[in-house]
Amino acid sequence: MSSCQAELPEQKFYVKAVDQDGNVLVDETIVTLRNGFFELWLPRNRKIALRVQGLNRTAKGLITTFDDSDTCITTFRLQ
Repeated sequence: MSSCQAELPEQKFYVKAVDQDGNVLVDETIVTLRNGFFELWLPRNRKIALRVQGLNRTAKGLITTFDDSDTCITTFRLQ
């Protein structure tokens, strides 16, 4: 058995995800789970610009949802 614990459990964040065609996939406030992570279900085969805002900071970057894409991303840093 293993578990991961992130630094910010049960915190509110504004999350926006927009695909390469300009379609807004997520545009809402999300609360992290007790383990500090949050989940997004996104459509396959897309390049997605992701922005996470909270605690007066922002993390942003590009993620992908292709067959060879990572399914757990932990590299976004609030700055």
